[in-house]
Amino acid sequence: MAEELTYRDEAAAGYDGAFARVTTHFAPYLLRAAHIAPGMRVLDIAAGTGLAAEAALNIVGPTGHVIAADLSPAMVEKSRGRLGHAKNASVAVEDGQALSFPDESFDAVVCSLGLMFFPDPLRGLAEFRRVLRPGGRVAVSVNTVPGRSYNTRINLAIARHVPSLAPPAYFRLATK
Repeated sequence: MAEELTYRDEAAAGYDGAFARVTTHFAPYLLRAAHIAPGMRVLDIAAGTGLAAEAALNIVGPTGHVIAADLSPAMVEKSRGRLGHAKNASVAVEDGQALSFPDESFDAVVCSLGLMFFPDPLRGLAEFRRVLRPGGRVAVSVNTVPGRSYNTRINLAIARHVPSLAPPAYFRLATK
C-alpha cells in the first residue's frame, strides 16, 4: 500500500504539468454532455487536481456547488489548492466505487479520464447512478482505441525503452 500512495503523491505533483492541457481541452465537452447549468450540484469523481471541477464551478455559479473527489489524498490536496477560494466548492477523498454520499445527492456526476483506472468500472458507474438525482446526467470521458488517443505515441515510445512504465489500463474500456 505504501508504494501505491507514494506513486499517487508523485502523480499529483506532476499531474498539471503533464495533463492540464489535455484535461482542460476535453473538460468543456464533458461538462456539456452532463448539461451542467447554473445552480446545479455537481460531483467530479476521480477529479485529479480539480481542473474539470474548476470549469464546472465557473458554470454552476454562486448558487451551485461542486465537489471534487479523488481516491488519492495528494490529488485532493491539489484540488483544495485550486478550489479552496470558492465557498461553493469542496473536496473529498472518495473511492468512486463506494461513494459515501447519500442516494440522489447530485444533479450531475462527471468523471474525466478516470473510469478506465477503476478496478471495476461497472461498479463505479452504478455508484454514479446511485448518487444522481432523477433526471440528472452522468458524463464520462475515457481513452478509446490507441490510434485515437492523445498520448499513444508517447506511451509506445516510453514502453519501448521502459516496459514497466507502460500504462495498461489506458485502453481498458476501448471499443474493439
